[in-house]
Amino acid sequence: MAFLSKRDKPFLNTYAFIGAVLPDLPIFIFFIVESIIRKTPGNELWGSLYFTESWQNFFDIFNAVPLILILLGIGYYLLNSERITVFAWSLLIHCALDFLTHHDDGHHHLFPLSAYVFESPISYWDRNHHAGIFAPIERVVFLIASIYLYRRLKTRLARWCLIIVNVLFVVSYLLFFVLR
Repeated sequence: MAFLSKRDKPFLNTYAFIGAVLPDLPIFIFFIVESIIRKTPGNELWGSLYFTESWQNFFDIFNAVPLILILLGIGYYLLNSERITVFAWSLLIHCALDFLTHHDDGHHHLFPLSAYVFESPISYWDRNHHAGIFAPIERVVFLIASIYLYRRLKTRLARWCLIIVNVLFVVSYLLFFVLR
């Protein structure tokens, strides 16, 4: 959102936000279905079930750069839609950051053209791949982007959502990295 927001077009923030979170939505669905509904134990959930072909295909549809580029082309060239263009760019930015921060749990970003998975030397969560260094940097960048965005957001609801997301982000860091 920080990259794509425009002062004179605050309605685009919604499309940037949806594009930023949509690639992770399937993982939340996976967690709810497998952990809460099916009561799958955590070690099985993240150790093997996450990596099954059916779940990986579901995740990959929302992280497929070729499909997103088609959407970007349709939005920009065919429909001249700033909304679709911002949405697609937001998806691409998310995918680029995922590409750089997933070691052994990355996505098939070239889906459906290829099953290749890039193994980044950096992980956003795995201490064996520099998460102890990267995670705090990620939180600081997120906070700086949020401060920048806060002034651009026009409604109380949007500002409160931004505050809540920041609180959850900090709490997740404390629980996962500091108190663990």
